[in-house]
Amino acid sequence: MRITFLVNHDLPALLALNYLLPALKQHDISVFFSRKNGSNRKIKNPKLAELAEFESRQLCGLKSLISFDEFGAQALNQVNTLDYQQFADTKPELVVSIRYMTILKDRVINTSKLGVINLHSGPLPAYQGVMATYWGLFNKERHIGTTLHFIEDSEIDTGSIILVSSTEANYQRSYLWNVLNIYRAGCVNIVQAIKQLSLGESLNSTSQSGQANYYSFPHSDNIDDSPVELFSKNDNIADFL
Repeated sequence: MRITFLVNHDLPALLALNYLLPALKQHDISVFFSRKNGSNRKIKNPKLAELAEFESRQLCGLKSLISFDEFGAQALNQVNTLDYQQFADTKPELVVSIRYMTILKDRVINTSKLGVINLHSGPLPAYQGVMATYWGLFNKERHIGTTLHFIEDSEIDTGSIILVSSTEANYQRSYLWNVLNIYRAGCVNIVQAIKQLSLGESLNSTSQSGQANYYSFPHSDNIDDSPVELFSKNDNIADFL
């Protein structure tokens, strides 16, 4: 099966690829990443900028993980417009989105016959939007986790749910540690879904129900009031392999 991954250029997405791609060797895989930095994205919150800088240093110093370059990943920031043909040329039968930083439009969604599935880093619909793991910790949830769902239109995190994972929150560790900690279980669900599709089986999914809450990036006062720090100098992505 031809599978195209749309991911973000960050530590959690790279960890997910290290879980997934060795388990999907029998498939024809293409990987594109969003990289919203420099002139096209300024992180205004200094604390979030420090987190981004910490992740960037880890990405540059990786030794134990396969890198984005080794996966043959290519930058693709304008998939709906200028970069669409590059994406379409992979002729995807399935698209898998993980932390991709562009809202997909109908033309992209309709390119693959099996659709687009997205691994969201929080339970839906209670934690739609960005940094769902952070907000789960901020709200002192006992469990955090992932939701594998279809992207059916350009609405954010509203598609029907395929599988969920639940991981106990660890308030002795940082937000970054906790978000890395949820991806192993989430990637198991992706592999399961791909296995079903490759066998010609349909994915059972259910419409989202319950209270929907949309979250954006936290402000400085939210971060000051958080029960966990954003990151620790002891956080190491290699601990999750």
